[in-house]
Amino acid sequence: MNNEIQILILDDDPDDTLIISDILRETDDREYVISVAHNPAGAFACLNNSTFDVILCDYRLGATNGIDFINDMQAQNIHVPVILMTGVTDKAIDEEALRVGASDFLNKSNISSALLDKAIRYAIANAARQNLLFTVLSNVESAVCIMDGKGKPQLWNSKFQDVSSGLKDARHNDDNVDSFVADTLESEGVLKVADKVFEKNISDLDDGRSVMTLHDVSSHIEALREREIAETKSAYLAKHCSLTGVANRLGFNEKIKQEIENGQRFQLLNLDLNKFKDVNDLFGHETGDRLLCKVTKRLKSCCQKGDYVTRIGGDEFVVIQRLADDEFQSTRLAECFQRVLEREFVINDHKLHIGVSIGISAYPDQGLTAETLLSNADIAMYRAKANTEGCIQFFDTELDNAIRERRSLIADLTEAVERKDIDVFFQPLADVKTQKILGFEALARWTHPIKGPISPDIFIELAEENGLIEKIGNIVMRKACENAVAWPYPVKVAINVSGVQIRHTDILNDVKTALFQSGLPAHRLELEVTESVLLDDFDYALHVLRGLKNMGLSLAMDDFGTGHSSLSSLISFPFDKLKIDRSFVTDLDCQQRLKNVVTTCIGLGKNLNMRMVAEGVERQAHIDFLLEQDCQEMQGFMIGRPMTNADVHDYLNFGNGHAIIDKPKRAEHAARA
Repeated sequence: MNNEIQILILDDDPDDTLIISDILRETDDREYVISVAHNPAGAFACLNNSTFDVILCDYRLGATNGIDFINDMQAQNIHVPVILMTGVTDKAIDEEALRVGASDFLNKSNISSALLDKAIRYAIANAARQNLLFTVLSNVESAVCIMDGKGKPQLWNSKFQDVSSGLKDARHNDDNVDSFVADTLESEGVLKVADKVFEKNISDLDDGRSVMTLHDVSSHIEALREREIAETKSAYLAKHCSLTGVANRLGFNEKIKQEIENGQRFQLLNLDLNKFKDVNDLFGHETGDRLLCKVTKRLKSCCQKGDYVTRIGGDEFVVIQRLADDEFQSTRLAECFQRVLEREFVINDHKLHIGVSIGISAYPDQGLTAETLLSNADIAMYRAKANTEGCIQFFDTELDNAIRERRSLIADLTEAVERKDIDVFFQPLADVKTQKILGFEALARWTHPIKGPISPDIFIELAEENGLIEKIGNIVMRKACENAVAWPYPVKVAINVSGVQIRHTDILNDVKTALFQSGLPAHRLELEVTESVLLDDFDYALHVLRGLKNMGLSLAMDDFGTGHSSLSSLISFPFDKLKIDRSFVTDLDCQQRLKNVVTTCIGLGKNLNMRMVAEGVERQAHIDFLLEQDCQEMQGFMIGRPMTNADVHDYLNFGNGHAIIDKPKRAEHAARA
């Protein structure tokens, strides 16, 4: 029945058992169901077979007692409320019984049906509350312990038991909890147990008791530690080169600021690797990166304690060297750098020789700020690079004005490129036999707003050194196509394409865009590439050039004879023309060996079914020789100088695109150009 209360009476005296049973029956025979055991073993047998709501236990049980029975129940994880009964009044026994978990302690001589009924109902209700409390405590994340007003543990959850046992598997032991609480009350707000860290909090209750909670913050501390490590790593990476491991520009700026604040003498050594660009162009960036790592290692081998190596960009290193009173110290380090970097590097079976140019400025003699010192060391480095007699230069105001002028020119060129203020001139190409205009080669020209026209030899070199050649190539391609589509005769336009455009840009898309936007037919476009393009990545260059060829345009190898072309390259790549470099043509009428070279080149072109173009044609004797050798095309001042687009229209209209030699008007146009 739902209102039945299962009672287990444990008493070694049968008479007392009958008395207690009779008292229970006086209350309500239908509510209480009574079972009897005369010793603890019998009681545990009943507990294992049935479920009881409360146990009425005599304090004295022969050789044992009721308190021991309660402890044995807890050890076996049996949770049934126990009311202890005794025939004598003893305050100490009463307190001990309540401490171990007895619900109540009754004197048999004073027991009545009403008192016993009340004690049973209270015990059951209290057990229900405790079960609810245990359920709550068992499901909270923290370890919880409830203590009396003297700090004595009364109730705790399993997590608190685990912590008090050192987080190891252990049987419940009150002594562990008691000693742990005593120690923990004296500890600081955070304590460590085994490999865990707990945050302690104690809350006081209104009845004088207190609650201790231990919250596991190990994961938070680990997260904070990992975050701190990540932030430290991030801060390190922000100031160091990920490739070489030395400080980067940010790290350099921080270090030099510290050195200036210290006020001690130091010098900057600005190092620029010679021929590093050639290594990248010929063998690829992976080889270049490995070279930079080996360079860094050699630089560090020269340094002493206090020297600070940084890589501030590309192949540029800056070393901060503290200066003592040693007069040779300022050059000793630079000379060591020079020696170790002139030695051969072996990377991927490639034997590399680079060398270094070093510019030096000193604090405070050549500057009081980081910007000034670095600028002056940079200027000295450029002078070292231009000096064939040595690669170490100290900053000198008078000698370095030219470098400042060069830097100013670079800045102006950069601005001109951004504004697309690069002009395109056109130099004619003609058929050697018919002297008919076949097309024009587009040439980049730059007119400085103050200094006037700047030689292509100067600004093209600056553009290549400072990463502007790609943008200039794009500007020339688009302007040349736009101009050529409006020419009065549909002759070809030839455009030089740099190795940078082939390797680092989407040249196929750039050409398609230029043709589409201008409306120029692809067969009227000819692209000229130098032999160096073939050396960097043979397969990739072949792929790009074949893609260009498939568009319907023609390809020419420029400056033939001055590079490293092999017959296999000429066979593999889809060239339509070979342009003999002007260095072989200009003096061929004076040197028989040059004639032999040009003759050989022309013969090679014929055998490969390629048209041959001779550059540098400046005299009638050149034309006569080319006619004898059956060279197909020619270009040079004898044919026409580079001219503006307006002059191209006049040039073509005057002769209907035909004869170009011995025409006074044509010569007038050429001279004016």
